[in-house]
Amino acid sequence: MKNIGIQTSMVLLITVFFLTNSACAQHLTITVTNPSSLARQNEPVVVEWARIISKLANARQSTLRIVDDAGRWYVYQADDIDQNGTPDEVVWLADFAPKQSRTFTVRDTTEQFSGASHLAVSTDAQNWKRVDGVLQSLDDDDGPGLKRDQTLYRFDGVGWESELVGYRVYLDERNAVDIQAKRRRGLQWKFIGSTLIDYQQNTDWGMDPLHVGPSLGVGGIAFWVGDSVHKPLTLERRRSRIIARGPVRAVVRVDYYGWDVGGEKVDVSSVFTIYAGERVMEHRVILHNGAARTLVTGIVKHDSSSVAWNPEHGRLTSTGKQSRAGDELFMDLQFSSKSIVEKAEDKYNDLVLIKLEPGKPLRFLISSVWEGETGKMWSVEELREMQKRNAARLNMSFTIMMQ
Repeated sequence: MKNIGIQTSMVLLITVFFLTNSACAQHLTITVTNPSSLARQNEPVVVEWARIISKLANARQSTLRIVDDAGRWYVYQADDIDQNGTPDEVVWLADFAPKQSRTFTVRDTTEQFSGASHLAVSTDAQNWKRVDGVLQSLDDDDGPGLKRDQTLYRFDGVGWESELVGYRVYLDERNAVDIQAKRRRGLQWKFIGSTLIDYQQNTDWGMDPLHVGPSLGVGGIAFWVGDSVHKPLTLERRRSRIIARGPVRAVVRVDYYGWDVGGEKVDVSSVFTIYAGERVMEHRVILHNGAARTLVTGIVKHDSSSVAWNPEHGRLTSTGKQSRAGDELFMDLQFSSKSIVEKAEDKYNDLVLIKLEPGKPLRFLISSVWEGETGKMWSVEELREMQKRNAARLNMSFTIMMQ
């Protein structure tokens, strides 16, 4: 089976300048500026590992310390997104006031750093499946693209979560993304996977609030062929891997090998990322071969939902009493307006067509809010503030200035 390499892109698409006095320096300084007029709390700062070791040649991913100008230490992760054995990105979370610049010092230490910090963070990812009759958690699930026995999976595929919300992707021809909502903060996929609990039922800890059916769910992908959605109905192999489950973020990667798109086979990767303390997650899609394609994603249609499309701001939103419990469920997709082709729909979905070029990662964001979390739905103003922040994360890159 041929290897698919993922071309990574930084979540904030920032350019980083390193300030050191010599090639063998033991620290480097990074100044991050928020260019937007919005306060950006719990915001991911992602720096390429290659740039760090270009200045800290002997650095190891487990021996860094990241400190701000107030002396606070930050939990970080160094993640191997393309799974080639070398980290690709170092990431930590920080707060930024409007237009604020902050300075971080990255030091190379001689001891492994436990990650003590002023931030309490937590994420997880799980894929529970019966192998030879035994239910177990798999970090690497490699198998045929078709004829997967879904009765083997505890929740249809692989799931990832913060303490606020969980998501999962169906590892079959539906290729839908679903939601696991929470009444109690905490991590649930391990509990759900290792027990026979019915996670779709409304319980004191949460439920699966979304009826997906044959749709793409919220943010699942397919290709647009002719005038219809083309799911992975003909596929050579599908491999899902849990790249990271850690204090800062969970990362899940799904590789599609030999996806038949209009008679041509293409290789595609989805990379799902959720950060600690967040309900928004990123879906990064990479086309590895062939010509440019029109990708399609969207949100499931319900009779009880109201859908809003804002092409100027690249936003598709669904609201209404559309949860399994009959109460309010809000779902939101945020795109870069430059990537949008057009709005469309079919029997099951409200759709957005987006451009996907080989070797150029495409990113969009998925958010959800369920009334059952607290018994009261978020106000219109609160939902709009979340949407503004998502738009800033996707479209307003942090900038770096050299001192």
